[in-house]
Parts: sequence; structure tokens; C-alpha cells
Amino acid sequence: MDIGDPSNFERLRALYPDPPALRAVVAADSVDDAAIRARVRSDFERYGRAWCPHTATAAEAHARLPDDRRRDSRWILVATAHPAKFPEIVEPIVGRKLPVPDALARLFDRPTECRTIDAELDALRHALE
Repeated sequence: MDIGDPSNFERLRALYPDPPALRAVVAADSVDDAAIRARVRSDFERYGRAWCPHTATAAEAHARLPDDRRRDSRWILVATAHPAKFPEIVEPIVGRKLPVPDALARLFDRPTECRTIDAELDALRHALE
């Protein structure tokens, strides 16, 4: 996944090709690592549920909205991954080991392979053969 060039932006531009129209319906925020950790911790203490770092980013952005904006609209925060996918990040924050769902445990148990290839299309083609 290349989060530096997200395809969702292309979808948004297709829906709202006029920049002022896009600005009217989309807002952005920047959330740093310290705020993400604080959100994981505080929401775990408050709700008893751990967030993955990506979901915590959305929860933090939501919490930063003005009260009237949060109150006057319905909001859905969608979890993007299970927090057990990030044990080295989430477990120290919440202070306990996270249960790993069976499907995720099966993925963790699969063998992995890592190869370094040249940053060229032919090298990628050869690696995929």
C-alpha cells in the first residue's frame, strides 16, 4: 500500500472535480505519533477497547472537531485494522497483551519471505515470476 499516493483522493476528485466543491465537503487534520499514542491510551481507559494506530488517528481527528460540529452530525469511525496487528505499538500503551483473532493468528503463522530487488520494473517482473 502506498499511502503517499492514496487512490481515495482520485475517487474524491472524480466525485468533486471542482476544487471549491471538494473543499466544502472534505477537511484534513495532521495527527502526530504522540497524539495517536495518547488517543489509544485514553480511549482504552474510557471504553475498554484498543484502537490500531490508524483508527486512533481517526478518533483523534474526530475528537478535535468543534463540539457543535460533532453534535450536529452523525459520525462513524471505521476501524481499519485489528490492534493486535500492531502489538509492539499498542500493547505497551494499553499495558496488556492483546488477544489475537484466529484469522489474524493464522496469517501471523504463515511463513514470510523478504528479498531486496533493484528499483526497476524489470527487477520487479523477475521477482514476481
